[in-house]
Amino acid sequence: MSDIENKMAHARADVNADVENFGHGGTEKKVAYAKADLKAAAEKAKSDVENKLSHAKIDAQKARADIGKKMSDMLK
Repeated sequence: MSDIENKMAHARADVNADVENFGHGGTEKKVAYAKADLKAAAEKAKSDVENKLSHAKIDAQKARADIGKKMSDMLK
């Protein structure tokens, strides 16, 4: 998903740079690309962290359930 968003951001950067800087150099376009790339990388990193956190929470819940089951089995 972030790849699609990044490509869309690049397309917007192309259009904006072409319209705003008609007849100028491509520096503005490169800056817009860099901004889009940084934003996409930050969003991907945030998503990766959220994904790892959710997996860690699930693992912790499974461990707690396993400990509870073992304690219950021991008390039988």
